[in-house]
Amino acid sequence: MGRITTRRRVTRIRGDGHIVQRPDTLAVEEPLEIRVGGQSLVVTMRTPGNDVELAAGFLVSEGVLAGADDLVTARYCAGADADGTNTYNVLDLVLAPHVPPRPPNWPAASPPPARAGCAARTASTRSASARRSRSPMTR
Repeated sequence: MGRITTRRRVTRIRGDGHIVQRPDTLAVEEPLEIRVGGQSLVVTMRTPGNDVELAAGFLVSEGVLAGADDLVTARYCAGADADGTNTYNVLDLVLAPHVPPRPPNWPAASPPPARAGCAARTASTRSASARRSRSPMTR
């Protein structure tokens, strides 16, 4: 898995116009491709870490998974950078045989919309998820 933070030189401009350059720790964001049964389902941006939980939660929110028994395995696929190191940015999930591999509201031939971060999900899409979810949602 990639690093969750990185050190970079940043420029801070104070209210009085004074400029200060110093090293700082920044959060890293990397893409995560979520595959189901080897087929690409969605690519989203995330801070690396807890990718299996993120992917499972995404599938719950889209109405694919209703419980822990619906997800059989999750494994990182080979996805190498220029140095040949695995980037851990591709995650393949195997669902139980009784679970359809695509959310019921997505056409089979088109990829789903990409989402980036929590702010990309509006109140109206949360309401739509609540209506189509296989499990009850509480407020």
